[in-house]
Amino acid sequence: MRKIGFWPVAVAALAVVGCSTVERAREAQRNAEDHASGSAAYLGECPRFDGSLEGMVSYALTNRPSMVSARLAVEDSRLALKAIAANAPLASSTPWNAVDANVSGGYSASSKQAHLDKLKGKTSGDWSAALSLDIFVYDFGRNDAEAKAQAERVIAAELDLAKTGYSVFEEVASAYFERLQSAAILEVALTNEQMRVEHLAQAEARLEEGEAQKLDVTRARLDLAEARESVISASNDLVIAGADLASAIGLEASSGAALPIADWRFSRIFAATTAPSVELLDFAKTNAPAIQASRAKLRAASAAVDYAIADLRPTVSASLSLNWADPMWYWRWSVNAAQSLFTGFRKTTAVDRARVALESSVAELDSAELNLSLSIERAVAERDNSREALESAQASVRSAADNLETVTEQLAVGDASRIEYTDAVASYVSALAASEKAFYRGQIAEAKLFSLIGVQPQYGNGGEE
Repeated sequence: MRKIGFWPVAVAALAVVGCSTVERAREAQRNAEDHASGSAAYLGECPRFDGSLEGMVSYALTNRPSMVSARLAVEDSRLALKAIAANAPLASSTPWNAVDANVSGGYSASSKQAHLDKLKGKTSGDWSAALSLDIFVYDFGRNDAEAKAQAERVIAAELDLAKTGYSVFEEVASAYFERLQSAAILEVALTNEQMRVEHLAQAEARLEEGEAQKLDVTRARLDLAEARESVISASNDLVIAGADLASAIGLEASSGAALPIADWRFSRIFAATTAPSVELLDFAKTNAPAIQASRAKLRAASAAVDYAIADLRPTVSASLSLNWADPMWYWRWSVNAAQSLFTGFRKTTAVDRARVALESSVAELDSAELNLSLSIERAVAERDNSREALESAQASVRSAADNLETVTEQLAVGDASRIEYTDAVASYVSALAASEKAFYRGQIAEAKLFSLIGVQPQYGNGGEE
């Protein structure tokens, strides 16, 4: 049996790789054309959720367009690093990439020399072929610096992906709690409406018995109308909150009505934290993806300075070729060194621009840390304020409930006026709404702190309220 040579196998392998690469590109083109023409729907059937925040966040981290874009940015940065490695010189960690091999072949023919009026159609020619190798020997650190800069950009892209993920989590969590809050406010509004209905029935009954005035019935009807308006408003807020949640998850806004609502009377999803802002900031400076990404970009800018300086130096290359022109063979080799003498100060200007970019990266890192400090301070203040507001609101609920019970009993025996009853109901309803809002403000603040400091959220029952 004849042995299969190395080169045919290598060429066949390269052909297979090339075909798969082209096929992926063609598939992406077809997909893009479908989206551009509108024939491809962004979303199919709305997925089913169990009503948990964790499930919705998981779906969003997979399907949100911003997450897809961030993943593609990581892939592109890795491909760019691969392209830089393909241009590495012989004196590098990947010397096999320093060789460019090319093969060519052809046939040329010509007629014999003659005056124009004696030219004949007959020609003769020869076949020829050539195999050439171009070897990039040394570049005085250009490729190493460029590869180092790109490697840092890969890290920055991966950290930007993580930062995007935390942003998506925060958006979904905020929208989720806003919807639960809207559901809770609707329950409060319905409770208010029911109390107004009962009060109107009592007022009408007392009017028939001659124990109340017509004004009391008129006022009770007005209170009921206002309560029903509150129910309508709360219902609309719930629909809007559902649309916001659907959009945060990565669904069409109209899907919000189909999303399940967890029982808002359950205990908190995130446990209460107590760490001060100074402690959280110290942790975030070494852990937050936004800060880590800024530091990676700073290191990339520093490596870009190394590249710009190395680009002032010469390059060394070599070439080797084997040629055949029927029936003769010959080969040749050469070593080349090139140094720019004058390029209109383009290369020195490139060094200055790299320096400015480095200093800008330092300023951007400082700005990121300042913004992070402010965001953490605000989130901690919101967390602590909501906690105090919740305690105060819960105390108000208890007091308002006791007052309402007392006024209701007094109203039944004629010792309280309709105005006192209306005020008691309003105070109770207002305290209930304030309690719900304070609770969900705290949950939103806790979710924001997870996002800011770069810690995976811990879902579950964090304690009863």
